[in-house]
Amino acid sequence: MTTTDGTVQGRTQIFGSAPPNRAFSVVLLGDGFTAAQQTDFETVCKEFVDALIATPPYDELAPAINIWRVNVTSTDSGADDPASAPGGTGATARTYFDSTFGGNGIRRLLVCNNSTVLQTAAAQVPEFSVAIVVVNSTVYGGSGGSVGTYSLAAGATEIALHEIGHTAYGLADEYPYYAGGNETGHDHHPAGEPGEPNVTLNTNRTTLKWGWAVAAATALPTMSNPDCATVDNRASTVAAGTVGCFEGAHYYHCGAFRPEHNCKMRELSIPFCRVCRQVIWNRIGPLATLPARDRTPISVVARYPEHLDVFAVASDGRTMSDWWDQSSGWAGWFQLSGGFASPGGTGSPITSVARYSGHLDLFVVGTDNRVYSSWWDRSSGWAPWFRVGSLVARPGSTVNVVSRYSDHLDLFTTASDGRTMSTWWDARTGWAADWFQIGGGVAANGASVTAVARHPFHLDVFTVGTDNRVYSAWWDDRTGWSAWFPLPGISCRPDSTVTAVARHPDHLDLFTTASDGKIMSTWWDARGGWASWFQIAGGVASAGSPVTAVVRYTNHMDLFVVGTDNRVYSTWWHDTTGWAAWFNVSGGLAKPGSQIAALSRVTEHLDVFSVGTDGLVQSTWWDGTGGWAAGWFRLAIS
Repeated sequence: MTTTDGTVQGRTQIFGSAPPNRAFSVVLLGDGFTAAQQTDFETVCKEFVDALIATPPYDELAPAINIWRVNVTSTDSGADDPASAPGGTGATARTYFDSTFGGNGIRRLLVCNNSTVLQTAAAQVPEFSVAIVVVNSTVYGGSGGSVGTYSLAAGATEIALHEIGHTAYGLADEYPYYAGGNETGHDHHPAGEPGEPNVTLNTNRTTLKWGWAVAAATALPTMSNPDCATVDNRASTVAAGTVGCFEGAHYYHCGAFRPEHNCKMRELSIPFCRVCRQVIWNRIGPLATLPARDRTPISVVARYPEHLDVFAVASDGRTMSDWWDQSSGWAGWFQLSGGFASPGGTGSPITSVARYSGHLDLFVVGTDNRVYSSWWDRSSGWAPWFRVGSLVARPGSTVNVVSRYSDHLDLFTTASDGRTMSTWWDARTGWAADWFQIGGGVAANGASVTAVARHPFHLDVFTVGTDNRVYSAWWDDRTGWSAWFPLPGISCRPDSTVTAVARHPDHLDLFTTASDGKIMSTWWDARGGWASWFQIAGGVASAGSPVTAVVRYTNHMDLFVVGTDNRVYSTWWHDTTGWAAWFNVSGGLAKPGSQIAALSRVTEHLDVFSVGTDGLVQSTWWDGTGGWAAGWFRLAIS
């Protein structure tokens, strides 16, 4: 019953191609498989792979997962089955990891020599994330802890998925009993909040650990056990998928609550509940690259020169973020407070602003087409999403934000009927009473409202009107809002974006695309007013692709766009030389009609982001000392 009862034959990677330093690596080790039964072990490992990758959220996380098989022979087939546990046969087996049923006197609790397992896994796959022992017995059993185990009873892969929930993510059992029924001593959960993320004694909405996932209309507790002497086996009283507080969990009939009526951590062959899925996402998601919505813009902000925060919307609508710090590299993608963005049009982006180095404010249009905000502060972390006013926005519309000074925000978007709308927040008074229409303006379907603050008490606002011309309005603290007026000379696509930058307080530069895709610009100067529109260096954009502009210093601008061949292009303007020719950035390709995000953390550096033709978020950079990076890289943990 020791390591003399078998041999380690070696490892084989059976799934995945993620780099070892940023992979979630599962190691399957066999116990109770004789030398003649190694083919059987390999077959059940394949079954495990198929089951794992087909189970949400692993189906989406697959690019970050590597799975290894470690073949280990045992002298005997099977596992120990002590007669001391009810139902045990008394059988013994000489196996490498000394697997045995009957842990804690419960036959189904299948345990092994954890130290030997962990040592073997580390020797074979040094970067392993979780070790799972597959035990060659048809007796039902499994366990989770520092090592996971499962037997080859009926539904074996479901046992495995449940036990990984314990071992890899610290999930609790959500069933309301310990030894298998209405045993005495398990009527009421003892005092003390459980540490696991999917069970709680707390039903307070404001402090509930999964409060982010609970709808405002969902009662808490959602279901209570009417008889604490027994397990509550009633059907759910609310719709499937409702997240709330359902009594009966953590081995007790009453006092402990689970997030949904049912979950794989309560009953096999049931999907993971939303909270458990999120816990799994939080562990593996940062290792993965992000499949993003094709044309939904990426937002990037530098709170200080050695730090970047990137915000994108996943292909399924999740609001996602990644960050880079000079001291630690890329942190990996994570979902922001459980948020989802509107899927209308090209999809609502997350927009972001840093009012000062220790604070971020985010905005998005949600799936109900209301405007939502979240914020991060160095002292408190991320806040839940909350609704801003009563406005119903156009599906997929953009909320643009300007911080004229550190204690003030101005927001701009389009209402469901196209009206150009604004609201504001000030540290002294909080949010304005509600949204208001700017100057009677109405935007073309798909057009956004963009704004720039040339100085703290002035705003210039731009959109494409219903006649497809570029319009502008302005606000000054002395006079209030002006009426909208057209900037004649071009006709735009209805969904064109007008990009505006202020190189200094008395000058504006505007960029957009004409109806034929030409990349156009005009400018305003306090001394001469508005100039005529002109095409920049013969450039033509991919249909729907906006122009991104970065001002690194007052007499220099860098532009980025996706071209008609879906390559990422850039040009630049300098006051002494004028406009350069367009060039392809580091061989980059992007999704047709998508937007390039770019910013300058310091004057001689640019960071650029896009959605690649494979749908993944990618980046490259330019530095004054070395020029453009050789290629693009996909964002994930580094």
